[in-house]
Amino acid sequence: MSFLSVRFGIFFLILLLVMKVTRGAKTHQLILLGASYIFYAAGDWRFLALLIGISLAMWQCGLQIGGRDVRSEAKARKAWLILGVFLDLLVLGIFKYAGFFVDTFTAAFGLPRTTIGILLPLGLSFYIFQAVSYLADVYMGKMKAESSLRKVLLYIGFFPQIVSGPIVKARDFFPQLETDHELTWANLSWGGQRFLTGLFKKMVVADRLGVCVDAVFAAPGAYSGVSLLTAVLAYALQIYYDFSGYSDMAIGAARILGFDLGRNFNLPYLAANPSEFWKRWHISLSSWFRDYVYIPLGGNRKGEARTYLNLFLTMLLSGLWHGASWSFVAWGALHGAASAVSRAFGRKRKGERSGSAAWGKASHVLSVILNFCVVSILWIPFRANDFGKTILILRRIITWAPGIHYVYVYALIFGAGLLLTELAAVRCNQGNDIWRPLDLGRFSSRVILCCFILLTAVFAYIGDSAFIYAQF
Repeated sequence: MSFLSVRFGIFFLILLLVMKVTRGAKTHQLILLGASYIFYAAGDWRFLALLIGISLAMWQCGLQIGGRDVRSEAKARKAWLILGVFLDLLVLGIFKYAGFFVDTFTAAFGLPRTTIGILLPLGLSFYIFQAVSYLADVYMGKMKAESSLRKVLLYIGFFPQIVSGPIVKARDFFPQLETDHELTWANLSWGGQRFLTGLFKKMVVADRLGVCVDAVFAAPGAYSGVSLLTAVLAYALQIYYDFSGYSDMAIGAARILGFDLGRNFNLPYLAANPSEFWKRWHISLSSWFRDYVYIPLGGNRKGEARTYLNLFLTMLLSGLWHGASWSFVAWGALHGAASAVSRAFGRKRKGERSGSAAWGKASHVLSVILNFCVVSILWIPFRANDFGKTILILRRIITWAPGIHYVYVYALIFGAGLLLTELAAVRCNQGNDIWRPLDLGRFSSRVILCCFILLTAVFAYIGDSAFIYAQF
């Protein structure tokens, strides 16, 4: 069930009505759990049993880990952690990576190609990572094991974020279940406006940019170098507005229900280096990899060489998480290499004597521009998902090859809009997101909101409305 469908609107209104006429934290949790399973089943009912099965297994493993003495039964606790994580990764591996591994094996040994037709369950990559988060947090003592099966089921299956995140850590979600989630005007106003912001990003900006991107990437050999460059920049904008738009809708829907899912984007194209980019882009995933991969590998505690290796391995795994193909692996590896090089260069610059304040600002601006160019170039294999097509696009851009000229005006318009937003953020909020809800108690704010809704309805692109990250 898509956030953009009429079905979701009806579903959500009915849920709000039921929440409004009922009382009690336990009752609301049961209602939200039932609604989450209805939402998931409406997307693909065939994998609902898998979602419930994973949740049951994690509940039991969590009890075994958290119910044992930390010192005397350390081996047993670790065994249950390994078992739980193994089950999670096994399910992820079977459904998401079986075909990739088989294709790689057959290609390596020259065997006949075998196609494995396994459907990817809705939101699998996201709720599996949440399940791992729960077990890891219990094992590390960051939270107690949850005895309530109801709460564990709701955490893993919570509908606003199950399809494409944000990935919420267990220690951040479970405390929010301790209060009764009665509907309030403050949450409705904040969450509703955030949802509408995401709707605008998706339907007005991302989907309209997708017209250019889809056309050019479908036949890159036919388009000129300048057209390909425009399409690459358009995709950099499209994927940002598409995924941050989904995140805004998920965060907004959850806030209406009284839940805080945190922030998932913070103007990532204002980042001055790859590491900062990943602190601003898909923040929930980046922090997940930091807490459960990078730090357990040793982080920056085992010397510079090991730090570079840990950065590279973490980004390599992040690339593999995004998709079961060598293009995504290469994309992750290149981001890992860029992060390592940036860190090494940054340490060298720290040791040098700093110049004037004006030079410092100019250097920072140049770093932001360079980082945006690097990130945009690395989006090419991410979008093309084919090494041959990636090389073709890069070669035609570098040689400024002739071909069909298709400079999409909306890419320029929305690019200028993002630039103005970033400049405002630098001036008004130290480079951070400047989004603020309107005070709907004021007449002028209500007029602005009505105009915003009207603009969204008028300029929305009605076409393919699939979210990019839903495939992951």
